[in-house]
Amino acid sequence: MKTVIDLDDELLERARRELGTKSKKDTIHAALRMVAERSERVEAIRELLAVDRDWTGLLEDDKTPGGERDAA
Repeated sequence: MKTVIDLDDELLERARRELGTKSKKDTIHAALRMVAERSERVEAIRELLAVDRDWTGLLEDDKTPGGERDAA
């Protein structure tokens, strides 16, 4: 559907750079998708945080590429 709206050009350009999109249409669709899916991401984060695990040092655990461990 076509809709005529007045957009903030600076805000649109900032969103385009952040989202890595090329056109105004792609930028607007990506931003709308991001907002529409926000509640799903928030729920997924809540579920992860509910897992009984010590999340300290997660980035340093054995699933992270590092040095000799990855040499095979």
